[in-house]
Amino acid sequence: MSNGNTGNRFTPKDFWAWFFEVFDSYGVIILGVFLLIYPFIFSGLLESIIWLEDNDYEGMAEALQTFRGFVPSTPLMIQILIFSLFGMAFNILLGNTGMLSLGHSAYFGVGGYTLGLMHAWFKKGTPVYPWITDTFKLFPLEFSIISAIIVSAVFSWLIGMIASTKRGVYFAMVTLALSMVFYYAAQTFDDLTGGTDGLGGLANMRMGTLNLRVGIMDATITYYFVFVIVVAATAIIWQILRSPYGQVLRAVRENENRARNCGYDTAKIRLMAFTLSGSLAGLAGALSIIYGESVPIENIHFITSGQIVIITLFGGAGVFLGPAVGSFIYWYLRQLMSTEFVKYLAIFQYWEAWVGGIFILIVLFVPQGILGTINNWTLNYRTKRYIERLEHESESASATESEES
Repeated sequence: MSNGNTGNRFTPKDFWAWFFEVFDSYGVIILGVFLLIYPFIFSGLLESIIWLEDNDYEGMAEALQTFRGFVPSTPLMIQILIFSLFGMAFNILLGNTGMLSLGHSAYFGVGGYTLGLMHAWFKKGTPVYPWITDTFKLFPLEFSIISAIIVSAVFSWLIGMIASTKRGVYFAMVTLALSMVFYYAAQTFDDLTGGTDGLGGLANMRMGTLNLRVGIMDATITYYFVFVIVVAATAIIWQILRSPYGQVLRAVRENENRARNCGYDTAKIRLMAFTLSGSLAGLAGALSIIYGESVPIENIHFITSGQIVIITLFGGAGVFLGPAVGSFIYWYLRQLMSTEFVKYLAIFQYWEAWVGGIFILIVLFVPQGILGTINNWTLNYRTKRYIERLEHESESASATESEES
């Protein structure tokens, strides 16, 4: 396997470089297949525990039950999927256009409130056009989800008209200030939104085309409903980012003045990116209320904007799957610390401090995020090995010529 030159040896680093390169190329497919079968894995684990208990294998059942506590539940995976979509929508701005929005909770919340209010309003006797009520009765989720995307797109376009003219910290602060307007409006019009208690008691969470009931009563069906929508939205984002428009977004991120000098209308491009990001964030917000069948006011608060910034930076801004990795890390750590680790040390009940500490470490030591750092390491290492191989081939060729002469 080796002739004494490092260029021809297959080392453990080569294996990991190959592994991460495969994940970078086919990561979406690998994750998609895993997520497709995940509910069966989780339910199979529970059935195994029950079988072991029924057959008097108490020790193995207890060990497997302990292991199960460290496996994300189906409802937790629903949350991870939703915030993966939210993070990828946010990453259109931060990672691909270089625009840090601190107010993306506004569109996440608007999407949720749109879906929630439609389920609360459109009932028999509602003073709206009958064709609207009749259509909603036939296709409640389809109608409300599409409406949530449209309403979120309109609001994000209006906010983008104001905010996208600013740059840097001014853009961030404008988006933050305008998002807080939405939050206080939700508090003020409590007869409409439920105020600080949120909008609860939503019914008729049903997909009319398949007559499929989703919501809190069946986590598995809800999981697959969310999974299909997230996969479809992810495919759309992927196609957009690899299109010429996506290339222009990254050109604006790298050097807006140069992109403008090349003839691109950078103001229009930024506004389009802001609108696209906001509409997809609204879709994620609509999905977030389906399982709980309620709209918490926290969805529209600044803390949600902070969460999505942390999630995106955890995984890696600018990396396509970065927000998905960040979403898993954030929600999984939160679940572990608040339910499992706290059994051994009470200090883990303050999971926010622990997650914040981890975030600080990532910003200090791996500022490109976990997946971004892995991608860079893989690229650098494989480039180094490629150069070594070329040098070795050049030396071999020189030695052969010397022997012949």
